[in-house]
Amino acid sequence: MSGVPSEAACELPLAELADELSEGLAVCRDGRIVWASPRLSGWTGRPKLVGAEVASLFEGERPAPGRTVVGVLRDGGRERRFEIRGRTLRDGSTAFVVREVTHVQSLEEEVLRVGRELHELKRCVERERERARRESDEREHLLTVVAHELRTPATVIHGYARLLLSEKVGPLNAEQRRFLDEAVRSCQRLDAFIGNLLEASRQASHDAPLEVREDRLTGTVESVARFLKPLLEARELRVELAVDDTVPARFDPVRLEQVLTNLLSNAIRYAPSGSAVRVAVRPIEIDGRAWVEVSVRDEGPGIAEGEQERIFLPYVRAGADRGAGGLGLGLSICKRIVEAHGGAIGVRNESGGGCTFAFTLPAPSGRSGRLAEAG
Repeated sequence: MSGVPSEAACELPLAELADELSEGLAVCRDGRIVWASPRLSGWTGRPKLVGAEVASLFEGERPAPGRTVVGVLRDGGRERRFEIRGRTLRDGSTAFVVREVTHVQSLEEEVLRVGRELHELKRCVERERERARRESDEREHLLTVVAHELRTPATVIHGYARLLLSEKVGPLNAEQRRFLDEAVRSCQRLDAFIGNLLEASRQASHDAPLEVREDRLTGTVESVARFLKPLLEARELRVELAVDDTVPARFDPVRLEQVLTNLLSNAIRYAPSGSAVRVAVRPIEIDGRAWVEVSVRDEGPGIAEGEQERIFLPYVRAGADRGAGGLGLGLSICKRIVEAHGGAIGVRNESGGGCTFAFTLPAPSGRSGRLAEAG
């Protein structure tokens, strides 16, 4: 075996080098180990590896020069996985470099496990999202059907009540007129209730995009006032408009009508008979930016300070102890619409009695901001 390095010749210089490496090293000849680094000896649990057959250490594909394989090294009954690279030395012996990959494999297996769990979690989320979408669609469909079934008889009752009030089919005494007046008001409340319920459901599921344009607000304000004229007359109220016709704003006319109709309806409900409901439009400036403020003031009992923020939440009713009725959806709808425009809405009590609801709309050059302080 001339030219084969002896154990004594190899051990000292290679051991010094091997101590600096994280891999295990072995030199073999004719399938037997003639030298092994202390690290490899420690992995096998066998202090003396010299003379041992390479095949007795590893299971799996047999390591050979010029190849890299992954094998299992037996350590006192335990199995640890190693990557083994072999190369032929100039003297004909074979050197093996052994790197432990047990931890790496464990990490890979953990990554695969987590990946499978994430995939299953994603599937669960998608199933829940689809279930929620179906429930939302079913709820919206149910509300549409219910609204139709309620509105049809309510419209018929309202129409007949108005016909009787006109006395075209016969005269009425005072008590009969009072009963019919109450029936008409109940039909109007029911119609507003159904409209708010449907609007809240629709906005909760998918907000429709605004169709914003730049225009003066005079036409929209006057249109809403005309629409509500029968309610004003029934309560013996008058509406006073203070609209600056020179002030343009950026708004969706249909959505703005919803806001004004809700605010004016509330004012009519709480304003004392014979009083005035005032609607004002004026330009304001907030932090150097141009805005348009729209306000609706009544002479009613006002809003308790503890309720002034809560009344804009869904299903919160101001004046519930006074039998205000409704679901408490109108003001929450107003808030959503105003904020969708980039503005803000609030309420304040007036020193002379009553309260003012005010909201802001962006002027043509305006950007989002806060509601102005009461002026």
